[in-house]
Amino acid sequence: MAAAFVLQHLLSMPAQAAAFAAATGPWRVDLGSLDEPGLSCDLAPGLYPDRVGFRLVELATADREVRIEEARTAYRALGTSIASAYDVGVKMSSRQRLGMVDDVWEMALREARAATGDGWGPSVERRSCCLIYALPGCHECAGCPRLATT
Repeated sequence: MAAAFVLQHLLSMPAQAAAFAAATGPWRVDLGSLDEPGLSCDLAPGLYPDRVGFRLVELATADREVRIEEARTAYRALGTSIASAYDVGVKMSSRQRLGMVDDVWEMALREARAATGDGWGPSVERRSCCLIYALPGCHECAGCPRLATT
């Protein structure tokens, strides 16, 4: 479970940056790559993210849906690299890893659209599981693939 939460956290920073820039635009955030990161994160004294830095933010097309699709493509390239390189020391399938990439994007985009007044829309039907149900007294979260009927 901890491995899933850490991967989700690692993916959330580039997803949030790209989704919010595209949705509120007209911006494009250069996310970079694993070899040349486009984002940095300063930690607060309690070791939680305090400030995100960007190497490059530039004007993008005025068409919001085009910006969002371009941001998704850029995020997916970086997110797939992060998920594939994530050496956690426990078994984590490619379905879990790559599903998390897509899930985190959909959650970030949902939040970005809500922040611009579009409303929350439906919850994200997840492809990956955070495994929180494994903790005593907990159950599956909303959108958990374990609850899917198909």
